[in-house]
Amino acid sequence: MKPLALACRQITCHRPAWNGAGPASVHDVTASFTFGEFCAITGPDGSGKGLLMNVLGLMEQPDHGAVAVGEYDASTLALEEMRQLRNEAFGFLFNHPCLLPSFSVAENVAMPLFRICGGEAKGVRARTLEVLEFCGIEHLESALAGRLDFSQRRTVALARALAHDPDILLILSPSASEDLLQLARRAAVELNRCVVWAGGEEQLQHHAHRLIQMDRGRILSDYRQ
Repeated sequence: MKPLALACRQITCHRPAWNGAGPASVHDVTASFTFGEFCAITGPDGSGKGLLMNVLGLMEQPDHGAVAVGEYDASTLALEEMRQLRNEAFGFLFNHPCLLPSFSVAENVAMPLFRICGGEAKGVRARTLEVLEFCGIEHLESALAGRLDFSQRRTVALARALAHDPDILLILSPSASEDLLQLARRAAVELNRCVVWAGGEEQLQHHAHRLIQMDRGRILSDYRQ
């Protein structure tokens, strides 16, 4: 059995206003996620998958229940300890790439290495080139992020999320290119990362090892393919 990277136990969370829209809720959700696994969380708009992802990523604290990241029970950590765990253990990719347009691709990807790891320049460059090569965008190293097309920017954002070598990659996106989906699966299989992607079932079901379907804040089904 593969070791657990991330787990939640009896998570309940209600937000009256979520992402500038209506209320969002998660009710009594228990799930676990392992290294080397690409797990997809799907469901209609308002199903609670986005809120659950934020709770799993320690960006929202649940009203009830607990999240465990590796050996750490997040509910027992002080706020600064939780922030440090989130920064070190997770890589995040959201629907908008949020790159700095006047910076090069390499500079954008390297940012977590300075911000989180405090790396020295030589080591940062070597790691940046390694991640760019894994993502197949080493030829864009010196290109300005603002001149890339949307698909390229998403790939650069994924490389940035992997740069500091996190154990867990959380992706929240309703759609993605075939290349990005394949990269997410490769990150799970080849890098032995725990990858959790919340989005549309039609795309994700052809790439994910496991599908969790949600509706009205609850898990309806959870099965491996």
